[in-house]
Amino acid sequence: MRRRAALLLIGLGLAVVLWAGVVVVWGDPFTSVYTWYEQRQLTHELDRNTAAWAGKDRVALLRREQLEQRRARAATARAATLAALARSFGAHLGDGTPIGRIVIPAIGLNMVVVQGTDEGDLEKGPGHYDAASGANTALPGAGGVVAVAGHRTTFLHPFRHIDSIKPGDNVYLEMPYGTFRYEVYFHKVVLPNDWSILRPRPFEKLVLTACHPLYSASHRWVTFARLEGESLKVAFR
Repeated sequence: MRRRAALLLIGLGLAVVLWAGVVVVWGDPFTSVYTWYEQRQLTHELDRNTAAWAGKDRVALLRREQLEQRRARAATARAATLAALARSFGAHLGDGTPIGRIVIPAIGLNMVVVQGTDEGDLEKGPGHYDAASGANTALPGAGGVVAVAGHRTTFLHPFRHIDSIKPGDNVYLEMPYGTFRYEVYFHKVVLPNDWSILRPRPFEKLVLTACHPLYSASHRWVTFARLEGESLKVAFR
């Protein structure tokens, strides 16, 4: 009886050693069979998903990508067209002549903008900075810095509430060749001779200036906005 038990234990020991050797060399066969089966099932499922995606989702994705590419090309072409139109329009402007319209919904402003910022120009309405202003700024769509000045207390005081314009507010400039939407992102108070406000940025920048505080010309309130949209359509007539 004892001999049989000893042989049984020896046999079990050898089986354990053999099993351990199999696991070390080839891995656990039972779990391997399970994973092999699951892999076969997953392969079939992946094949079905791939076929479905290639037949429908991939086509839809490619169409969306092609649409985005067409839109990007159209936007680039539109920007180039507007830049050319801005240069052409600006080549024949005279001081005090109307050049477009400024619309700021946040402060209820809708007025014609004139070329120039001297006393006579600003008596007519908001004025676009030209060479006679001390800095010749670009027209909307040209990709540079666009600057417009306005009174706060006299001559219909178009920029009286310039200090109420907040980041995120929109400013629209309607030109004979297109409409441009700028989004306000910053403001600051500067001295009248601080021309750093017209420093170029990697984007088209709009600068609005007015005397500050009210009834004083000791400083300038400056509002900055970034071009966020443009159209060949004229919107605010």
